[in-house]
Amino acid sequence: MKPPVEGRTVALLTATIVPPTFVLSGRSLAATLLALASLLTIAAGLAILERTLHETGELASVSVAACLLTLYGTGLLWHAVLEPGLDALAFVAGTLLVGAWMSRVGTSSSNAILRGAALGVALAGIALLIALAAEAPPSLARPSLLDSLFSSRHGLLFWVPALTAAIFGLALRAGPGHRGALGALGALAVLAIFNSSLRPWWSGGFANARYLPALPLFALGLAFALDFLRTNARRHPLRLAAVAGGALVLWNLLLMAQYRAELIPRDDVVSFPEVAENSARLLARSAGAPTAWPANWIFAAQQDLPAARYDLLGGQDVLARSHGPTRIEVGRLESEAAFLGTGWSVRHPCGASTCREVEGRAVVYLPLVDVRPADVRVQAQGSGLLRVTLNGHLLAETTLAPAFAEVAASARARDLRPGTNVLVLELAPGGQALVDAIQVMPRGGSE
Repeated sequence: MKPPVEGRTVALLTATIVPPTFVLSGRSLAATLLALASLLTIAAGLAILERTLHETGELASVSVAACLLTLYGTGLLWHAVLEPGLDALAFVAGTLLVGAWMSRVGTSSSNAILRGAALGVALAGIALLIALAAEAPPSLARPSLLDSLFSSRHGLLFWVPALTAAIFGLALRAGPGHRGALGALGALAVLAIFNSSLRPWWSGGFANARYLPALPLFALGLAFALDFLRTNARRHPLRLAAVAGGALVLWNLLLMAQYRAELIPRDDVVSFPEVAENSARLLARSAGAPTAWPANWIFAAQQDLPAARYDLLGGQDVLARSHGPTRIEVGRLESEAAFLGTGWSVRHPCGASTCREVEGRAVVYLPLVDVRPADVRVQAQGSGLLRVTLNGHLLAETTLAPAFAEVAASARARDLRPGTNVLVLELAPGGQALVDAIQVMPRGGSE
């Protein structure tokens, strides 16, 4: 027996409002009231969304679960409690807009896609209006779709993997020609391209607040995914058991790899979080982070680098004007980890700092999203001739001195490319070079 509308609504509102209130203790009265108002607004939006999903008929049994997963599996709760503001209104506005659109999806697949694209433009407009009211206006640039979705720098699907499941759910229904799923994918595609053309491509402290108006479309995908699981669990239970068994086999293989590499003690107890962290590191090191698939595989094929390197470089821009010059402190692990390639020695003490020696030919990776002319500064000491090249173009050639000095070079815009740029420090035979830091900054003008 299906629960009545009142029962579903009360259950949804209770699950939305009660648990988050436990994290509001210790706040000022004004901050608490603002967070509660934001929660109530989002609860109203979720109630409308649940009613919309339930009225489709085919998703009635999973409508509440899809709404709760939208709240607790995305950044919606973060923006409601920890960054309360206009984002809650953006979600409600998107919910009302999607509800009106679902009643007029279209009579054919092509018509549904076109109407979905129009919905995407409207959702992008809501997101932009909220962003303009809450922060500095973003700037337009070349679309960077993969990075905006999969990079560790606020990539939407990297930060919120539940939305990947939502897209799979939409794709499953779109395959047989479901008009609602086709239109939703069209709307999300338009919004993704629009958002990837903005700098920065994220808003808010968690994931990307600009997608909050589109969460009802993701909720539709989550409902399709949950219905798919429910149907297959009933009709083909052994298939789900096989998938679960495969996950357990993978876990066991990763555990054996840890034991062989002595990442865990061979004759003592080990904590589950340590095993889980080691397993995640091994998997990411060999195939890239699953939350960045397939962007890290595409990166590996294009750049001839391991997929795991994308998890460090993807979405990074050493010339981003927002944070000023990028300074790579060679020898400081937290500063150099993403950028240093092959050809570097172990760390050496260099006075008050730590540096590394160039072993003939050392590589530095400089990620770019938006190309512009750049200045490069290398702090080095030693003897012999040092050549500095960028993507095969000679930038500087100088004889090193015994004391640390700055090797200055300039790169033209046409010498750079979006993605990973390769800076090479090459010593003449018999030379020696200790490098303390590498600084990269944008240069005024364009070429």
